[in-house]
Amino acid sequence: MKKAAQNKEWLHMLYVLAGVALFSAAYRFFLVPAGLYSGGFTGIAQIIKWVISDMCGIPVPANIDIVGIIVWLMNIPLVFMGLSVVGRKFIIRTIIAVCVQSFLMTVLPSPPAPLFSDALLNSVIGGAISGYGVGLSLREGGSGGGTDVVGMVCSKKYPGFSVGKIGLIINICVYLFAAVKLNLETAAYSLVFSFIAAVVMDKVHDQNIKLTVFIISKSPELGKKLIDFTGRGMTSWSGWGEFTRQGQLVHMMVINKYEWQFLKRFLLQEDPKVFAFVVSPNMILGKFERRLEVR
Repeated sequence: MKKAAQNKEWLHMLYVLAGVALFSAAYRFFLVPAGLYSGGFTGIAQIIKWVISDMCGIPVPANIDIVGIIVWLMNIPLVFMGLSVVGRKFIIRTIIAVCVQSFLMTVLPSPPAPLFSDALLNSVIGGAISGYGVGLSLREGGSGGGTDVVGMVCSKKYPGFSVGKIGLIINICVYLFAAVKLNLETAAYSLVFSFIAAVVMDKVHDQNIKLTVFIISKSPELGKKLIDFTGRGMTSWSGWGEFTRQGQLVHMMVINKYEWQFLKRFLLQEDPKVFAFVVSPNMILGKFERRLEVR
């Protein structure tokens, strides 16, 4: 059992590293040759690099990209901030992922010219690869650091904040800088890159997809077991089966897509005759805990 758990942990870590490798490749092979700006911490690091080299006139090595080093330095305080907010496994995976991602962003060779002559195609494909990489890392319980950890820390201390709001504020600042420093066209293509990345990331990141689950069962103990298993709130009421002409209990809860695979097995184990169906809510009002951890 212990060996199986260790193998599972290594598999999660392998997927996290594959995710950060894809993000780093998208940055070096698509973003840099096209002169575009990324969102989040990478975009801030690109601005800092410009300030160091262009404004201050400090020479930077030509054979490496110091953006990766800057991203690594920016993430150091986040690790300590996140210890009290997210799980230990998430932090450990994130530390390893940040180190690997920063290394790859620094040393991977970048083509002298964009891979595609069409700037829009370059932005779309690069954004898709970047988004898939970030989503894969998050789905497997890790992260490349940056706005994800900042958003989680802020939302924990200040309920009005969220990961999305923090990312939006940072991205607006980055793209305003790109529009002023370069031109509107570069800022627009940078925005397309980040938009595609965000859309793909949301599709891959199961923990970010919310589901409403309706569970119908005759078992009076199932409700308490569901709360203990998921750690989430739930609403229950009495129902009536018109076909069976018998009373049943109806339970409703909101979970994320990642949790559903475990809940499904749990339900069949506890009540083989259970009936459940899932719908996707368009909007949720109220408190819903965003979880990035994996089992």
